[in-house]
Parts: sequence; structure tokens; C-alpha cells
Amino acid sequence: MTQLELQKIKRQPIKFDAETHRYIWEPTGEIFVHSVTGITGFDMDEKKKKAIEKTKHIWAPRGSAVHAVFEYCLNLKIKARDPDFIEEALDENSELSKNWEKYSKWTLPLTTHRYFYEDFEPIETEFTVCDRKNSIAGTFDAFGFDKRTKKYVLLDLKTQQSEKANPYNTNEQLGAYLSMLMSLGVQVDECRTVWCRPNKTVIGEFQHPTDCLSDWNYKLDIWKMYQEEF
Repeated sequence: MTQLELQKIKRQPIKFDAETHRYIWEPTGEIFVHSVTGITGFDMDEKKKKAIEKTKHIWAPRGSAVHAVFEYCLNLKIKARDPDFIEEALDENSELSKNWEKYSKWTLPLTTHRYFYEDFEPIETEFTVCDRKNSIAGTFDAFGFDKRTKKYVLLDLKTQQSEKANPYNTNEQLGAYLSMLMSLGVQVDECRTVWCRPNKTVIGEFQHPTDCLSDWNYKLDIWKMYQEEF
């Protein structure tokens, strides 16, 4: 597999302002009013929202750290396709290195998983997409090519607290990213969720793009009706 054989995606001129947690369309300064996750979770039960918020100090820094490690490792694979690339040792005093060690129960099984080590050829990581018509933007975790199945795969990474945690439906979120990728002419053959748990990483079952897209469009329609009512 050479780099020329892989599908490519042109990055859009979208900037993420970490301070305001807003996406901005750089050519015009247009601020996207909504995020993908803001819409997929707009009708979440209040009790569940409070429970999630109560443990945010635990899952938020862990999620950010593990996602950063995941992005770093996949980007190394992308750079390694360049025959002139020379890998440099990671600074052991860097924040990334420290978090890699701090959350090693999650990062080790994730970064050494056979799927990423042998099968998955990353094309893009932490890629921002948008729906300007509805003023929605979001960032997906990874898009790449499965060398075993010869399929283009859209991935969403989820970290969980317990090794025995149950998976949950992520069709809406993946469907949102899928619809925005499709608007760029990108081919996506399958969607999957990566469940990163302590001492164990599980590559989720095949999620059909049609199902993901259907679930997202349904949620988007419900959200629009809610906006009109209020």
C-alpha cells in the first residue's frame, strides 16, 4: 500500500477556539453556533446529564490525554509512509509522555492493539468537518483504510472507566461526521467505535454507514423541530 493509493481529504479552513469552545470558518470569521455533540446530546435526560457532569473531573482529562496519545501514534504511521521520515524520540518530560504513562492502563492496550498495529492505515486524525447550512461543526477521531478488508473506515474513540463497561449507541455522532465527509466527496465504507477501557481495547462491531446517516438525520430533524418550538 503506497500513499498514492490512499484516498485523500482536503482540510477545510476551520479553526477551533479552545477558550470559547467554538469552531470558526476562517475565510469569513463565521462562528458555528452548534457542535455535533451538542446536538446528539440535546435531549439527554437531566438525571443522566448530572451524573456525567459529576464525574467530568475524572473522564474529561483522561479522555483528552488518551485521544492525544492516539492521535500521536496514528500520525506517526502517516508520517512513516514518507521514505525520508526519521522518527525522533518522544521527550519523556513532555505532557504527552507523562499522560501516556499516567493513563497507561488505557494507552498501552490501545496503541498496541493489532488492528492499529497491522490492519488500520490512518489517513486523517482529529479532522474537523462542518455543515455550514445548519451552522454545525465537529471533529472526528480518525479516518483510514483497513488493509485486511480493503474498506475505508471512520472511527470514533471512546474511553471508559471500567474494563466491564458496556458499549452504547454512537450511530448519531458517527452519522454526523459521515454526512459532512460525504459533502466533501469522501468515500466511507464502514463506521466503527473503538472502546478504550483499562487493560483492554475493543474494536466495536461494524456500524453500517446507512444506519449511522439515518440516525443522525432523524436526530437533526428532531432538534430542528425543538428549535422551532422554543
